[in-house]
Parts: sequence; structure tokens; C-alpha cells
Amino acid sequence: MQAAAWLTTLMSGDATPAEQQAWRHWRQAHPDHDRAWRHIEQVSGNFQALDAQAGRQALAQRPASRRQGLRTLVLLAAFGVTGWFGSRTPTARALLADVSTGAVRRELVLADGSVLHLNVHTAVNLRFTATERLLKLVQGELYIATAREARMPYRPLLVETVHGRALALGTRYSVRLEDDLTMVAVAQGRVRLTPHNGADSMVLGAGQRAAMDDAHVQAAQLAPPDTWAWRQGLLVADAMPLGDFLHALSRYRSGFIGCDAAIASLRISGVFPIGDTDAVLRALPESLPVSLHFRTAYWVQVKAK
Repeated sequence: MQAAAWLTTLMSGDATPAEQQAWRHWRQAHPDHDRAWRHIEQVSGNFQALDAQAGRQALAQRPASRRQGLRTLVLLAAFGVTGWFGSRTPTARALLADVSTGAVRRELVLADGSVLHLNVHTAVNLRFTATERLLKLVQGELYIATAREARMPYRPLLVETVHGRALALGTRYSVRLEDDLTMVAVAQGRVRLTPHNGADSMVLGAGQRAAMDDAHVQAAQLAPPDTWAWRQGLLVADAMPLGDFLHALSRYRSGFIGCDAAIASLRISGVFPIGDTDAVLRALPESLPVSLHFRTAYWVQVKAK
């Protein structure tokens, strides 16, 4: 995605010398950047196979949107038109979702009055029909405060992931999609969890959480007090291993945070503002025997002091 953005900047015809220099720095910042650039250069020749009229329309847009039009063409060339729209990869599904976030949190009111909170790097498809209100969580984490259904007949509200469905029974709850399971935590009311390939379901009450894969729902547990801290822009750590803490912090930061194995087991506690990850990182050497090493503004390694 970054390589596509840089290519569209350089192809737009109005790239400044500063942008060209920034592109060189980006390409040299990490081997992955150079590999991505060489790949995007190679496949950009696929422009010849795209519909010429679509290309002319994209290039004829106003300057403010011209680069975005070019970027769409670059992405189509890079992935292939058929492969792009037919792709079932999580990345492709997230990019094509109805609502998505990058490194920022978002809140929106749905058509029925429900309030949807999206954590960073989250993607959701909305499917409101005459028979149901369905939110398909493609990636990330959401919190939904359901509104009372005013239409008749009643339409149930569900959140669906690749593992199963979480049916709201008059409630406020969160759903987080991970690689191997879906985690559901209930703040108010009740939620029924039903795996796609399982015969049983489970009802969670307020203050409970449970993990679900596509066949089973694990035993319910008490939801930790910090389950929904991200909605207040906070990351709460209670004797958390430093490696786990930096992994959690990296979700709210553009770029890479590395942690040496020698210090990964150090414990950290506190309440940290996820809106200023630079400040959080700078504070680490004040309480732990660690040092920070920045390769670029977006690449930092945490090492033993």
C-alpha cells in the first residue's frame, strides 16, 4: 500500500523535490520497503491491460483527487482485476469493507440509532435488511451500544465473524477478531454466541466474556476492568510482560516496535494514552532498564540499557 501511494505521487506529475527525497528515504529505510517498491514497479506495467477509458477518467479528475484515482489503478494493476475483487484474503476484505479505520478510532451512529465504536485497524460490513441487522466484523475490534428496534417485525442485531455470530439480547458489548478465535465481552444485557460449525450456543451476561472458534465456545470468564479502556483512548497494563505491552501499543502506532528477547519478560504497570505513543515510548527508560533506538520515525527497537 505504501509503495502504491509513492508510485501514484511520482506519477501524478506534481511531485515536489521534497516528496521525491522523502520517497528515497522511505525506500532505503527497510529492505521490505525496497522489495515492495521493486514489486510495484514490476507490476505497474499491467496498466496496459486495464480499461483505457477508466484510466482516462481517473487521470482527468481534479488535482485534489487525481492521486487517489491513480492509486486505485496502481492497486488494480498490482493485484490483478479478477484476483483483487475475487480475493478472500483478510487484507483484501478489509480494504473493501463498508467501514474501516486506520491508526485512528472511530464512532458512528447506524441507521437504527445504534452507536458503533471501532478500534484502530478495524473493518466492518453493514447489512441492514427487512429481517435482520447484521454487522460483519472483517478485522479488528468493535463495541456496539444497540438501539431499541422501532420497526416491525423485529429485526435481531448480530455481529458476525469467521468463527460465528454474537446475537444481542438488548445490550452493549464488544467483539474482537483474532487469528484463531473471536473474543466477546458484555458490558450490559446479554449476548448469545453461536459458532458457525457448532451445535451448541452460550448466553453471556453483563461483566462476562468468552472466546469462540468456529466449532466451540469456551467457558465464560469475568471480563477484566480494562476490556473497554481503548474507547477512552487508554491502554491499561497490570504487571504485563513488556513484549506483550509493546505488541499491544503497536496497534495504535504507524510503523514497527521491536523488543529484544532479553527484556521481553520485564513487567510493566500503568495507564497509558494510546493517542501519544511517542510519549509512552519515551517514558519507558524512566521506569525500566531499557533504551530506545530509532532507525526512522516509524521504526523503533527497545533494547536493554
